[in-house]
Amino acid sequence: MDKHIHVASTLTLVFIVLLCHATTLVSAVDDPWTGLPVPPEPSPGFYKHLQACADVLTRDCGLEIYNYVLGSGHVGPPCCQKLKQMGETCNNDLAFALGRFDKYKKAALIIKTKSARMFSTCH
Repeated sequence: MDKHIHVASTLTLVFIVLLCHATTLVSAVDDPWTGLPVPPEPSPGFYKHLQACADVLTRDCGLEIYNYVLGSGHVGPPCCQKLKQMGETCNNDLAFALGRFDKYKKAALIIKTKSARMFSTCH
């Protein structure tokens, strides 16, 4: 698999995530991140860094985060634990990266805000 396609899947999986049109849970059959074109890497090694961040999360956790950040989902304790393990820098960088996708550019500020809120409220 092309590393950029894998990164795109990982980024959107994590927030994967996106706004008012994503108010219902996404099924495993219809992943919302399939087929998105990958924006250019903002700096060398950034996508590698994001991959290391996302490797901490499970697919199910990524979907929980996606639904929370872009809709009205809930992030449960197991996912919060993974999120805290991943760290705040990774959380912020993943939110930034997601907001760079054409599909989500208009929601970039909401993604950043909800992602930060999610991270701070996880115990």
